[in-house]
Amino acid sequence: MAKLSAFSRNPSKVAQGDEIEVGPEGDTFFITTRGFTPAYRDTLYALRLEAARELNRSQRVGAGFYAPDALPPTTDDVCQGKAIARECVLGVRGLDGSDDQPVSVDDFRSMLESGDYPALTTLAIMAAGKVGSERAEQAKAAAGN
Repeated sequence: MAKLSAFSRNPSKVAQGDEIEVGPEGDTFFITTRGFTPAYRDTLYALRLEAARELNRSQRVGAGFYAPDALPPTTDDVCQGKAIARECVLGVRGLDGSDDQPVSVDDFRSMLESGDYPALTTLAIMAAGKVGSERAEQAKAAAGN
């Protein structure tokens, strides 16, 4: 039987942020991020609403109607990247750019907002989902015993 504690989060870590390792084995880096706070959810909704309005303005008569929860996937990806960059990402460590220089948090946020780096957006969203979860740490500790 499942325990409720497996689905709870540490609210202070969700609000203040935590450093989470992301990326494929052998090619990882760290994102310091808040969890999915109310500010993130509200920003994501506002961005989706704005995108839907913009798409609907360009529609021809008789065409389908876009709603905030039914956007084209690439448009929704951009909205998620913008929301995670604006409300969650606090830092990045261990990620080098094409010039072999560390990527700054401002550059990382710009990459997420651009929509040109969907893999980074996915990793940032995964990191935010892990913030405040003690389950992974508890599993590692149990495996060591």
